[in-house]
Amino acid sequence: MKKGVLIVSFGTSYREAQAQNIIPVERAIAAALPDCEMRRAYGSRRIIKKLKERDGICIDTIPEALEALAADGCKELIVQPTYVIHGYEYDELVEILCGYLDQFESVRLGHPLLHQQSDYKELICGLNEVFDFRNSSDAFVFMGHGTGHFANACYPALEHQLQAQGFTNVWIGTVEGYPEITNVKKKLEQLSCKKAVLAPLMLVAGDHARNDMAGEDEDSWKNVLERGGIEVSCVMAGLGSYAFAQRMFAEHALQAEEIMVR
Repeated sequence: MKKGVLIVSFGTSYREAQAQNIIPVERAIAAALPDCEMRRAYGSRRIIKKLKERDGICIDTIPEALEALAADGCKELIVQPTYVIHGYEYDELVEILCGYLDQFESVRLGHPLLHQQSDYKELICGLNEVFDFRNSSDAFVFMGHGTGHFANACYPALEHQLQAQGFTNVWIGTVEGYPEITNVKKKLEQLSCKKAVLAPLMLVAGDHARNDMAGEDEDSWKNVLERGGIEVSCVMAGLGSYAFAQRMFAEHALQAEEIMVR
């Protein structure tokens, strides 16, 4: 029986970000599911359009990938998103998949990076291995995307657990949710922090990392903190570039749960 795995990312228009952050995750998932044919889809139609018009690169939308898999005779399908949290994109993915259940004998869906308590522990452990929080006098500020979805609660929950584990120099901010960079700045000022390391808490180091975090605009996180007298360095690496995150996504694909008809 033909099996497939569809790996769904929001997408990026930066070729190097795809190579460094998305493809390594796809390879890890494919290696964990060697009997499955792998396909890629992006959730952002804007990015798909830009890649096609600018570079001549064609990436499937989620429906296009599902239709292609069904046409190829795939009967058992695993879908693994590379999202960090359960948000609007995840909800939309579930809605799309429910419209294609009758084209496959089974459809199983994996969870985003942060799903259950063990994921928080594994993410914190992995980040500490990369950045060595305890042996640094710097503050570390991670940029999450943020959302109006209730899943935004994952970000303050992650910060709370980091602090509870003794990593009191690590903070989480978001671009489009809570906490904001102004909230983080106040905390750093209260602690009289002199140096801070900024890094993305996103799959890719794309537009948000390059512009909102490390850009030259006056409201970039780098400039906001520097105006407060804090020396800032930026790490331009998305989560997808780290082996521990690649492993977590592969584990979630292996643990994917079948979608039942509503």
